[in-house]
Amino acid sequence: MKKMIIVTLALSLVSASLAFAATSAPQKISIFLNGKELKTRAGTEVKIIENHAYIPASVLRDARFAVEYKNSKLNLVNSYSHYTKNLIEMHLSNHEFTSKFIKIEQEVVDVLSKVILEEQVDISRLQQLIKEAEFKGWIRPEVFTPVQDYNSFDFSDAGYSVESYKKASTELIAYVHTGDKERLKSFHEERKKALEYYDSYTYMYDRIFKLSYISATK
Repeated sequence: MKKMIIVTLALSLVSASLAFAATSAPQKISIFLNGKELKTRAGTEVKIIENHAYIPASVLRDARFAVEYKNSKLNLVNSYSHYTKNLIEMHLSNHEFTSKFIKIEQEVVDVLSKVILEEQVDISRLQQLIKEAEFKGWIRPEVFTPVQDYNSFDFSDAGYSVESYKKASTELIAYVHTGDKERLKSFHEERKKALEYYDSYTYMYDRIFKLSYISATK
């Protein structure tokens, strides 16, 4: 025989007359979660018995609660919170990555400007930024909640863009030291790759962030 899990929520009925009305005159009881009514199907109506509200687990599952009874424990997990965590983790990772990328880009532009103007160039800051460019802040697969067709937080293009920019910066530094036009050409090629990877990353990031936001708020 198939069992149906019933989740019981205690209700304090404010008066004897209200308690009598609730038990003696059955009527459809609407359920609201955060101000939004939960839809119920036939056979899954809420029942009030002895001042307790009995809500079928299927109603909560339809509201995107994971309901599991195991080892005398009833676990309720709201999946909305998982998508909210996606947003937080993605924001933190993106902030770390873009901050490092933008700093390198700004310093490269500054170095190039001085090269063109034939001014004295200090490459120490660029060298330091390259050294600090390693980025390992991606979300671990076990804490990422899949959204639509995206089962993982794979933003490898961000890492590729950093690596390409590191190579580009190294070539630019070599050009400053040697004046070798081939090193300058190599710099432009690697920088182009870095920017292409960056564009690919931002497209994927924006898409998954948007889908996670929709899932967390709809």
